[in-house]
Amino acid sequence: MNSTTWILAADGNQARLLKGVNLLKDTPQSPEQEVFRSETKKVQDIMADKPGRSHSSAGQGRSAMEYSSDPVREEQQKFTSAVASRVDGYAAEGAFDRLVVCAAPQTLGDLRSMLSARTRDKTMAEISKDFSNLPTEKLISSVRSIMFDA
Repeated sequence: MNSTTWILAADGNQARLLKGVNLLKDTPQSPEQEVFRSETKKVQDIMADKPGRSHSSAGQGRSAMEYSSDPVREEQQKFTSAVASRVDGYAAEGAFDRLVVCAAPQTLGDLRSMLSARTRDKTMAEISKDFSNLPTEKLISSVRSIMFDA
């Protein structure tokens, strides 16, 4: 039986899905890749739509309203959620048997809570490192060494 292993490497703004990786063979591989990129916005761009101003309840004063959370973090969570739902779709189709998730610590935490139970069942390893910028060969060899040389 030939099982299919995929590697998801992500941070809050980009992700790569390597499809059909053989972690047991130490030979050059060129798996199919799917790349996800967030429209990286600067804080001032996100904040450009200011929440507005409010009248104070006492007197004539007006004051700027505050954001209730971190807008950059919200953008990252939206991006991570979109990636998670795409991977969940593939899991539902049976496109892969095993998944290795490598992500920056905060993104890994987000993915843990966003991926479906079916996808989490197929996850054979979680690596709390941001490998999203590594070249394909280096990404595969890094995953292999963490999983098998540890």
